[in-house]
Amino acid sequence: MKLKHYSIPFLIAFVACCIHACKGQQKTLSGVIIFAQGDVTIIQNDVNKPAGIGTNVNPNDIIATGNQSIAVVQIAERAIAHIGSNSRVVVQSLLDTSVTLYLEKGEVISKVERLQKGQEYSVKARSVVASVRGTQFLVKADEKIGKVAVHTGSVSVKPVIEAEEVEVAEIKETIVEGGKEAIVTVEGEKAAEEVPVEVKEISVKDKVKIETAAKIEVVPQEVLTKPESLEKVQETIKQNVEKIEKIETLSESEIKQQIKKERIERLMQQKTRTLEEIKEACERIDVVKLYSGKTIQGAIIDRSNDYKILTTTGVVEVPKKSVRSVSVLR
Repeated sequence: MKLKHYSIPFLIAFVACCIHACKGQQKTLSGVIIFAQGDVTIIQNDVNKPAGIGTNVNPNDIIATGNQSIAVVQIAERAIAHIGSNSRVVVQSLLDTSVTLYLEKGEVISKVERLQKGQEYSVKARSVVASVRGTQFLVKADEKIGKVAVHTGSVSVKPVIEAEEVEVAEIKETIVEGGKEAIVTVEGEKAAEEVPVEVKEISVKDKVKIETAAKIEVVPQEVLTKPESLEKVQETIKQNVEKIEKIETLSESEIKQQIKKERIERLMQQKTRTLEEIKEACERIDVVKLYSGKTIQGAIIDRSNDYKILTTTGVVEVPKKSVRSVSVLR
């Protein structure tokens, strides 16, 4: 059957409407609290109620944590958001193409799986917007300052400009690569070019916190729907959450010492190790010369009684009275 000439425009319009309707009906992703510790509440339709393991999270919900309280939210099998103590997060969007969290205050550490083309994950705050397609990063915010720390991948960072005449497209983005962090400070109404974005090396504390949060594995969808199955993963999540809490109480120097200690312990457990590995962990190579004429290369890990030296073949113990000299190999 042949179509009449006036049917063609009708068909084109019909197909266009169908395409538009399909685009408008985007899939809403599931959000579930997979871990909750302490005072965690969720505000749904202006009703404030306690939140626990297995609580569903929907668009426009608000998740709030009290002092020494943590919530871990999983969004489909796409992302995990670790919400720190004294934080308040608004779930603005859970669409297939756009997941957006608004951090009113506090801290969110996100682990985002690699997204497909056209998909985006964003964390917004009063002063900054951080958008990614797959990475591990932290956003911390208060009324004036926003911080975005990136462990792996890269994050697009934009200041939030409150002046009504500023178009979003005019706001310059800063790409923050892994190992860096950006600090954005916004005070009052400013032009886009006047808002400073300071990029510097990521702090050791933020790096270790993000690394630890990233160890929390995405829970398969079939487990999310079964509370009894979700209970089985609690201990693993709790171990990483407790590590993050401990890290929060330590200074930068204390964290560095802890990292160094853990590296040395791992090397000691290995059957063999190279001088390069010892130098990386201990930050030096000692050359110990004995009165017997023997020379030992490694790192002295204990000087309390006898010398304990970590070498490529193991830990060697040497009486102090046998040591003629000690020097550092550069």
